[in-house]
Amino acid sequence: MKSVSGADAVRRKLSILDDRIVKHVGRANAQSGGELVRIAKVLHPGDGTNKAAIHGTANADGSYLCDFGPKAKVTEGKNAPRPFVNPALTVTRKKHKARAARAMKNGVKEAFGG
Repeated sequence: MKSVSGADAVRRKLSILDDRIVKHVGRANAQSGGELVRIAKVLHPGDGTNKAAIHGTANADGSYLCDFGPKAKVTEGKNAPRPFVNPALTVTRKKHKARAARAMKNGVKEAFGG
């Protein structure tokens, strides 16, 4: 049986990689979710009570749940776009993808000491 030099060190680093990824990506998801909620409130055409119903919740597993309130499903016609949800998602999509990629990179760097 062959022995690989440094295999134990790599196994140790890989075992802590999952925790680092969850920590960094969870933080990025919370930041992106908060930004999405803030933009949806700005784009919402209604009054203050409907805007106050828009909120987000960070979950323990690193995910973020955005609740756009009761007016999120108001559409014109059968397949019309949601008036403030879809534009908010479109505006934040590129930024969220970049933030998530940076979080992954930072998690790997932290786990491997680079």
